[in-house]
Amino acid sequence: MDDFRSQLTAYVDAMLAAGVRPVFLVVDLAGASALRRAHDADMLDRFRETAAGAVSNAAGGCETFTYGDERLVAVLGDVDRLRSFAMVEKLQRVLPLLAQSFDCPLHPDFDFIEYDERTGVSGLIGQLARQLKHDAA
Repeated sequence: MDDFRSQLTAYVDAMLAAGVRPVFLVVDLAGASALRRAHDADMLDRFRETAAGAVSNAAGGCETFTYGDERLVAVLGDVDRLRSFAMVEKLQRVLPLLAQSFDCPLHPDFDFIEYDERTGVSGLIGQLARQLKHDAA
């Protein structure tokens, strides 16, 4: 977990140093964990890697990471509303089609989190954890 946080912190710090304010696109891959039950953990990992590539491509090439079995987070820089809506619309079509190739019904959900300099990466991780607990309830 420390490696993940240190990599994310380094990436965010580089963005801030370049004058770019990070925004995080959270993609909930609701239904993806069925791959672990129906096939195995390797199949779920392959799907998440493929989905992360699709998210990165839709965002014009960005860093992505997974958080739990069914959550991807893309680190975006200075995204305006129109571009973010277009990106989500594209991903709403692409991700379920991608999941079909893995024989997995998928219902993705999207959210944006703005970077808060007061709480930093720890605040982002805390917010993701709270969302994950809320989703499980």
